[in-house]
Amino acid sequence: MSNNTHRRVTRRESALQHLTVMQIHARDDIEQIHPVGEIDLCTAPALRDALTDTERRQVPNVLVDLSEVHFLALVGVQVLRAAGERCAAEQRRLVLAAPTQPVQRVLSLTEATNDLEVHLTLASALSALSHV
Repeated sequence: MSNNTHRRVTRRESALQHLTVMQIHARDDIEQIHPVGEIDLCTAPALRDALTDTERRQVPNVLVDLSEVHFLALVGVQVLRAAGERCAAEQRRLVLAAPTQPVQRVLSLTEATNDLEVHLTLASALSALSHV
């Protein structure tokens, strides 16, 4: 695996500025999606667009860093599950990392942790992706 020395960052702003989604292309084989704020009915399309963009470009490993998401509505869980299913069908990998306590609770209550690969820390997720 080669490391890409040029970091490309794409920023998507959602309705009413309640969510910012950054796409960070740090390596050739991994793209990091970093949402900051709240994922709800109005803001989930920004997350979905970022995930769809990685699918369109066939990024082999997508890491969603949830460390700065303070609210996750059911629609956000649905967006993550749908992206996970599409990744699996295309032999790609979607990994969720560092969910905040409120997000961990929602993922657990919706049983999304049964369907999605979730790591409690960013370091753990990156380590898991490095051993692909």
